[in-house]
Amino acid sequence: MTAFFASRFNSQDCIIDLSKWQELADLIVDIFGADCGAIIEFTGHSFHTLVSSNNETSFLHQGSQWSSDSKSFCRTIVETGKELYVPNALKSEYWINAPAVKNGPVRSYCGVPVFYPDGSIYGTICAIDTKHTDYKHTLVKLLLHLSKLITADLKMAEAAELHKKMALTDSMTELLNRRGLGILGKQKRKDAKRYQDSIGILYLDIDNLKQVNDKFGHSTGDKCIQILASILKNEVRESDLIARTGGDEFIVLTLINKEPETELNALSLRIRHHYQEKTQYQSGLNISNISIGQHLEPYNSTTTLKDMFMNADTAMYKEKDKKKAINK
Repeated sequence: MTAFFASRFNSQDCIIDLSKWQELADLIVDIFGADCGAIIEFTGHSFHTLVSSNNETSFLHQGSQWSSDSKSFCRTIVETGKELYVPNALKSEYWINAPAVKNGPVRSYCGVPVFYPDGSIYGTICAIDTKHTDYKHTLVKLLLHLSKLITADLKMAEAAELHKKMALTDSMTELLNRRGLGILGKQKRKDAKRYQDSIGILYLDIDNLKQVNDKFGHSTGDKCIQILASILKNEVRESDLIARTGGDEFIVLTLINKEPETELNALSLRIRHHYQEKTQYQSGLNISNISIGQHLEPYNSTTTLKDMFMNADTAMYKEKDKKKAINK
């Protein structure tokens, strides 16, 4: 099965089956009598051929790309958001110098925009020919209908992406949940081996959160959680993982290439500093603090992720016990 991971969707589990889109491209050739039918994605800086018809005369190949800065039929559609039909490019003062015409075989182009469900532009679907054409307007309407079918596919993919995100993330903080951490953590283990990076784990717990909830209400306690989540998002690299695994517990999984112990200590200190900075002068929040357990593993470690987290959890509770002993 041919499949394409739609670039706007983040999850690799959100797959659009391109075999259906391939049938649309082949149908265009049959109905239009064109040399090439294609579906083109606009990436923001270039155009990318997702599918191209399988007929022998097709000259546009799947995967081919060109800059969005150059003069092209697709660029005009993206800029105007409207259909474009050029029956004879050689007789057009504007199109005769377009690269696809001047340096290529294109003599006729008929295309319409394809939209994301939110109305933003996804790309184009088109019929391209090496000879001039005389299409009836009903054929343009057909392309518009095919465009809507693609948008419907994108809408289903977007819904699947949202469902997947909801299954892997914590609704309050939008961080990963425990399930999401487990799934993405497996990929991080592979990345660590590939790049020979050490695996750093931080296990964080908000101290006195129960007291905050009891004395000042759960809204104040929720604010503690949200403050820590925000700090983690700012301090941890986007390529690393952050998860809220319990009511007041968080885990950070970070890959470190050089001086792992120093880097992990520095990250931990920054998180502590910023949490204290944001809570020390706010009533209710200022009785909270954070405890952090740290754990490091080499890239070739055979320790399971679960055990890594448990080791960091143990280190975190040792810190909590030290605090309790001091405060007695």
